Amino acid sequence: MCGIFAITSNRRNNIGETLVECAEKLTYRGYDTVGCATVYKNKIHLRKDKGKFDIVATKLRLSEMRGSKGIAQLRWATFGAPSKLNAQPHLDCDEDLCAAHNGNILNFLPLREQYTHEGHTVRSMNDGEICVHAIERYYDQLGDMVEAIQKGCNDLKGDYAFAVMHRDDDKVYAVKMGSSLFAGIGKGETCVSSDLPSILPITREILNIHDGELVILSPTTIEIRRISDGQLVERKPYTSDADIRVAQKGGYPHFMLKEIHEQVSSTRTLFSAIREPYISQFVGSLINANRVFFVACGSSYHAAVVGSYYFNELANVAVIPVIGGQFISHYGDAVRKGDVVVCVSQSGETKDVIDVVHHCRNRDVKILSIINVLGSTLTHLSDLYLPLGSGFEISVPATKTYTSQVTLFNYLAALSGQKREVLESTRAEEIITDLKTHLPALIEETISTNTIKARALAPYLSKYSHFYVLGYGITHGVALEGALKIKEVCYIVADGMYSSEFKHGPLSIVEEGYPIVFTIAPKDSEHLVNHLAEVECRGARIIITGEDHPLLRRYVKDDDFFLIPESNQYLSPILQAIPLQLMAYHLATYKNIDPDYPRNISKTLTVR
Repeated sequence: MCGIFAITSNRRNNIGETLVECAEKLTYRGYDTVGCATVYKNKIHLRKDKGKFDIVATKLRLSEMRGSKGIAQLRWATFGAPSKLNAQPHLDCDEDLCAAHNGNILNFLPLREQYTHEGHTVRSMNDGEICVHAIERYYDQLGDMVEAIQKGCNDLKGDYAFAVMHRDDDKVYAVKMGSSLFAGIGKGETCVSSDLPSILPITREILNIHDGELVILSPTTIEIRRISDGQLVERKPYTSDADIRVAQKGGYPHFMLKEIHEQVSSTRTLFSAIREPYISQFVGSLINANRVFFVACGSSYHAAVVGSYYFNELANVAVIPVIGGQFISHYGDAVRKGDVVVCVSQSGETKDVIDVVHHCRNRDVKILSIINVLGSTLTHLSDLYLPLGSGFEISVPATKTYTSQVTLFNYLAALSGQKREVLESTRAEEIITDLKTHLPALIEETISTNTIKARALAPYLSKYSHFYVLGYGITHGVALEGALKIKEVCYIVADGMYSSEFKHGPLSIVEEGYPIVFTIAPKDSEHLVNHLAEVECRGARIIITGEDHPLLRRYVKDDDFFLIPESNQYLSPILQAIPLQLMAYHLATYKNIDPDYPRNISKTLTVR
């Protein structure tokens, strides 16, 4: 939800340039406010304001800030409206401490009232400021930063990470208590960040930080201590081989369009990222489970909906897809030993999903996960995980990670069906070959075929403030995902729905020219004729994504038929999401909306 980056160095004094360079790679985490703080000549210098990163950085000349250590923060607003006052980092009362956080301090309001009553100068309505006052409160008593942070963290409730520095030493201190945090060890400098991409310009020597740990950074060393008892933690760094170039636009006008095109390569790299024996162990856990739950949020949940169809049809395994925030209230008291929970998360930091893990741990439930960010919190909490290998996904709307998730579900379902002997081995191998060998070329053809149509349709769709995207059977999750893409980047109320449910109420909305998008898998064309006829006779303008079929041609114009290449029932839902991604992208750009950073939302949500 927010991004923090902090560094201490003995090899540079122009720390502002480094803060800007590295913080820029966190822009997808927050764009409501921006701030940088540095220590120069034993004084904390703070510049911050409301607005997007590039605008604020230029206006405040952040790159010109001097010093050898500093903290940068990009905020996605929760507590406190976007404003200069609520922007982070925050100072303590006498301006010798400065801190910035990511996450939510749930007892922010009572602590704010308490600290104000005790005489603290609490300047904002942002919960991040409470972190610095919680430390100040004990530092003024004890004069020791480590003890002050330990005791301060005991007063804070919630899930968060923060970085804090004092003006009188060369250290930066950071805490991980539920939100993501990585540390990097460079030559004469060390740093911490919410995400790996912002560390790579400094170093490739990375330390994963776990929940409940305090990191003490000096220019040449990193020390990790447990917050609970102050004990040292021994952990060796690893060398990251991530390609930072994938975080650049590479000639595309937006990251979203670049990442749509990268689906060709990301579906290839998926199969090199997942390896034996972990695949066999993963499949074994699924087919031997008492019950299987797919727990996810947003696009990952929509992928899980498609995945549940794969497992039913290919493996005869009943899978229950559940929205992360609903799991505990709907199934929490009923889960038991023998159940398997598969957590699906691009970031590996989604708070609603991690809450499910902690809940199930107390019930001896096996936790599997599918993630894209290695070293994330979810990887440490899982019994077993499979990586997507999609590389950095910078644009807020998920595209390539969604496609890789659905592809992986198809693969796992085919393996599970083969293992359970409910799917013939030859058929399973055909499905797997299609995924590994043919899918990338089919994705490339789908993009090429439908780009111009998506751009041409944008002026028409822009006239409507709402419309529907309907799916049936295996494409229900595709419809949900397509509707989400249009909502989040076009600011249009696109409602994803099961097409047979449309006549139970929403049909009353249809009038002449009203757009309705259908996603239709090859085997379902005949089943959907009635659904098409119901809206066509009422004047709807029908838009279809699917394979060519004479029955469908009766209801749609050529320009409104987003054709996907002939494949099969299982590749079809993977391909059908792509025209909807293109539709959302070109509609957003037609409306002069930046699809990479849609308003009010963030790439990684570490709050409930």
